[in-house]
Amino acid sequence: MSPEENDIMRSVEDHYWWYQALRSHVASAIEPDAPRFSLLDAGCGTGGMLKVVRQNFPAADLTGVDRSTHALELTAGRETGAKLIPASVQELPFPENSFDFVLSLDVLSAIGLDDSLAVHEMHRVLRPGGRLVLNVAALEFLKGAHDCAVDADRRYTRRQLRTLLEGANFRVERVSYWNATLTPPIALFRWLSRARGRADQPRSDFRPLPAILNSVLQRVAALELSASRHVSLPFGTSLFAVARKNG
Repeated sequence: MSPEENDIMRSVEDHYWWYQALRSHVASAIEPDAPRFSLLDAGCGTGGMLKVVRQNFPAADLTGVDRSTHALELTAGRETGAKLIPASVQELPFPENSFDFVLSLDVLSAIGLDDSLAVHEMHRVLRPGGRLVLNVAALEFLKGAHDCAVDADRRYTRRQLRTLLEGANFRVERVSYWNATLTPPIALFRWLSRARGRADQPRSDFRPLPAILNSVLQRVAALELSASRHVSLPFGTSLFAVARKNG
């Protein structure tokens, strides 16, 4: 992702409905056995998720990696106390069995990334029984200028994501689409953006919204994510998964 898009992300992520709903749900999925535990944010971006984890789990030992030094500089400005290391998620600079939890949010789609190698690396650095919490972009027909702007070149079906995780020896606890309510208008918007993208510089979808609209969208997304704990939604713009390390 370009430094410009990192700056856009940093400017909106603490209040934007999509980030608010997802990060709250991620925090609820961590469920540690003790107040002190180790967690890696693999592809931490500009640090919004690490901030939420620190707020919810003040005793946690946090580490973040990202291949963008600019993103890590923005993360450092949040003063979460996390160790920050420039690295690729497909070559994690840690020994085996280092972490109780690994988070990876919208990273596996990155251009040039070997997603299978990355997931195997996440498995390697997790302790036996450790938990991976994952979010990825869903459904190829939803590709648009947003994907180009954030350097994403693939989207997943639920079956593809499950196969990827099981191939790395994870036991999938749950995997579901979410943001189903907004899938039809987003599909139309992305289709239009693909046409415009031939002539214009691609831009991500993340822009400030009116406060009331932002609040409504956040509540809808939060309800969908909460429901996905019990039922697997049939479609959506994203996929959320929780998996345990076998062995």
